[in-house]
Amino acid sequence: MESGAVAILAAMGEEIAGLRSRLRGPRRLRVDRSDLVFGHLEGVPVLVARTGDGAENAARGAAVLFDRFPVRGAVVVGISGGLSPALEPCTVLAARDIIECGRTVPPPDAVWLARLLRDTGATPATFLSSRELLCTVRAKQEAYAGLPPGSVASVDVESAAFARAAAGRGIPYVALRAVSDPAEESLPLDFNTLRDGSGAIDRRRVALRALRRPGLVVPLWRLRRRAGLCSEALRRAVSALLAGGVP
Repeated sequence: MESGAVAILAAMGEEIAGLRSRLRGPRRLRVDRSDLVFGHLEGVPVLVARTGDGAENAARGAAVLFDRFPVRGAVVVGISGGLSPALEPCTVLAARDIIECGRTVPPPDAVWLARLLRDTGATPATFLSSRELLCTVRAKQEAYAGLPPGSVASVDVESAAFARAAAGRGIPYVALRAVSDPAEESLPLDFNTLRDGSGAIDRRRVALRALRRPGLVVPLWRLRRRAGLCSEALRRAVSALLAGGVP
């Protein structure tokens, strides 16, 4: 593998499907529990990694990637829930800061962030990393109430874990999220009840729940379709960043 690749990290395969489909000369690797694909995007060598969802899997996968491969920087991508009102689905946000349990984690690299905002048109925002998935409108409202008034914000589970892994090794990083479910929308299931011991959502349990409750099929399909649209929006943003020349 070429040295100095840009690492692109996501928790779930759906989040990076758009990126993987556009890689030139893809070469698949399997390291520990992470699925990796090395290739070129906009002429830039990239290493696209799926770590598995949940903070524990994200931290482990990022650590293995950063310790095994020489990378020049990291771009965290994924979907998130909207916290601030009127954030439309598929809106692309760029982390200005990341907060976990009331504490700010090491911030994104200022130079990379400035380039990201200039080239992608992403909206600067606060990313809240939560131990639990915020599946209801009320849970999102309560989380948003703890942020400074007027904040543009979204919530996810893994951003802080990715950020700490990169910053702890001196690797510049930025983070992009596309809104899958806005603040005014609850998810069709409490996915927290369907997570395994590592914090990942057990897809088999989701499927079984849908079989028992056929009324879930349509909203789950709609959520999956929206995730695909978010993946494509993230692909366009990352491509624009790389095309403009990484720092």
